[in-house]
Amino acid sequence: MNLQHEKILANLQPADFIGRSREIETLLRHAQNAAAKANGLLLSAAPCLGVSELLRQTYDRLFYEQGELIPFYFALRKSDRTAHAAATRFLQTFLQQTVAFRREDSKILGASCDVCELAELSLPSDGYWIDRLIETCQNESKLNNELAFIKNCLSAPFRALSNGARVFVMIDDLHEAEYFAGEIDFVEELNEIFSRSEIPFVFAGRRRSLLGKAADNFETIQIKPLSFADSGLLVENLAENYGVGINEQTRDLLTVQFAGNPLFIKFLIQSASEKQSALDSFQKVEKIYADEIFGGKIGKFYDACFAEIASKTETQKNLLSLLFDAQSAEHEKTHIETWQSRSNLSEAEFSRLMRLLNTNEIIRLTSNLVETMGENLILSDYIASRFRLEIVFQNRALTVGETLSEFLKRAPRLMADFYRRNSAIGLRELLGVFDCQEVPKSLLDYSLFKDQLKGAPNAEILKTLKKETEKIVLPQIIYTAHTVSFYAQFAHVVEKERSAVALGFIESKYTDDDETVWIAAEIDSKLEAKKELAEFWCDRLEMVALICNFLNYRIWLVAPEGFSPEAIEALQSRNAFGSSKKQVELLVEFLGAKDALGEKIKANEYEMVVPMGEDTELIAAQTVEEIAKRHHFAPKAINQIKTALVEACINATEHSHSPDRKIYQKFTVEDDKIIITISNRGLRLADKKAQEIMPEEGRRGWGLKLMKNLMDEVKFEQTDDGTRISMVKYLTK
Repeated sequence: MNLQHEKILANLQPADFIGRSREIETLLRHAQNAAAKANGLLLSAAPCLGVSELLRQTYDRLFYEQGELIPFYFALRKSDRTAHAAATRFLQTFLQQTVAFRREDSKILGASCDVCELAELSLPSDGYWIDRLIETCQNESKLNNELAFIKNCLSAPFRALSNGARVFVMIDDLHEAEYFAGEIDFVEELNEIFSRSEIPFVFAGRRRSLLGKAADNFETIQIKPLSFADSGLLVENLAENYGVGINEQTRDLLTVQFAGNPLFIKFLIQSASEKQSALDSFQKVEKIYADEIFGGKIGKFYDACFAEIASKTETQKNLLSLLFDAQSAEHEKTHIETWQSRSNLSEAEFSRLMRLLNTNEIIRLTSNLVETMGENLILSDYIASRFRLEIVFQNRALTVGETLSEFLKRAPRLMADFYRRNSAIGLRELLGVFDCQEVPKSLLDYSLFKDQLKGAPNAEILKTLKKETEKIVLPQIIYTAHTVSFYAQFAHVVEKERSAVALGFIESKYTDDDETVWIAAEIDSKLEAKKELAEFWCDRLEMVALICNFLNYRIWLVAPEGFSPEAIEALQSRNAFGSSKKQVELLVEFLGAKDALGEKIKANEYEMVVPMGEDTELIAAQTVEEIAKRHHFAPKAINQIKTALVEACINATEHSHSPDRKIYQKFTVEDDKIIITISNRGLRLADKKAQEIMPEEGRRGWGLKLMKNLMDEVKFEQTDDGTRISMVKYLTK
């Protein structure tokens, strides 16, 4: 799509719609696949994750491509109030978008045309079926009842298809139908009409809304929060667009604290822009965030949400008290009868209240239990602030001051928790791929690994492992979960992602005697873990087994640098395995399980920035020498790497005219190679039409040919404001 086109239905330029390119391509493929049996697709998401913008971007893309397929986007509104009103607007919107597309005139979409005017604007080829459709719907007396009228309106795309006009239907915000009055179930009628058609369509709404039978009949795509990388990119993009200063630390804080929620991230950056405040420190971020909670855009968003769910002030106060007490309680779940007794509502009113709270993800309703959304920090902060101001009647200045202080103390903890989670090796995912594979015992037993393999290159270790005769057969794992899911108190001991329980069978015989449970934990230790630490963790994991009545279980501990001889003896006495993080990386590779773990096992990366001049390239060379030695590169290869790096640094210094006089370096070590990236700001190498220039006598730099001779791969790239050189040296060529 041409990024210069004006927006039609979309609110953002395509380049500013970050992190959803895969979903857009999925929708476009579905639109063109009209002959597929599964003509329906469901988009399901938590609130505020940008589903509407995703559909609007898809609409714009199809409109500008001007193929044979007519895009149609319709979103339900609370203001529709009844199925009849929604159906009427459905028909009018369909005709308006059809005429605009056929005439290739998006301005028609902004005009207030009634159906008669649209009939006059339609092309002659569409006039007959459009006139007939309008005539039938305008003369409701020809229809038996209100339901027949609604069905006739909703069937408009089929009337188009029968006359040769193919349509791609996108119906958004289906959860809004929960607010409709009357006995006609609008969503059920949509489902019944479209499920029998050949028209490709998409239904979108909240993941806990009343999609009804459609969820069973069609493929569902869950729209998830933005990834850490995409969320960070969104923060940078919004900050630039709104002229708000940020740094890497605050970018990451916004990404983590807002859990990839694009709407709330936008709210905060907009508010910072309006206040002409930078977001370049935790203090400034949390100050703006506190303002947002206490009456800013985020506060008003939740104010409106609560007003729609419970219009009466007294009901809202009871609700806030229930929510605050629930999120402050030690137990995560409460019986629904407790909520009903405290709500002072009739059974019908209470049922509606709970349904809407669940749909809007204010609570999680499962069977007869109510659970707060504790993982949603923003919602929890909003509830706490309103409770303290409106229920306890605490002084506003005191409340705001104490809350801001709490936010500032929490911010570094949030980041520390995130870094620890991000560094977790993924025990649950790894256990999930165990399936009676036979593996060398030294991949699990640190004592064997330390004696025979520790310190050798990965390629050499894997070669040796293939010859190892002492083996162990892994169990067949059928179910895994984080340990805290089995025993909630375990959350006080370790982060959720760093411990897992796996249920399975030893030999897949599926008998009581064949059942087994592995309980694993990743523990911290700077050096080899001592006996006391190993016993501490064995005690904790054995407690989990006792609480859960696991009779046949095995403990598996993973420490970064393995275990001391005394710790190994303690583990063996308890029939437990102890492994180093290196062993786990090798086990992942041996089992071919990298896909299951995603990017948990990452390459070793080192970054540094050095000033230009004063022979600082020698500092860089010394650094890369230490890195290469650590990863077992041969002396000759190390000298070649150092020389190439020096040439690249001199090149950046003497020929870039850099404004900040800095060289940015990154060294990435993978199993079989080292990748060196040198970048700088200033003149781009491409601007100078770089050639294979040998250094002149007495002049350093420009040794491009030398770099290529010394390294296995060399690539030059121009960036927006400078040059990047990437060089690769393989461990074994």
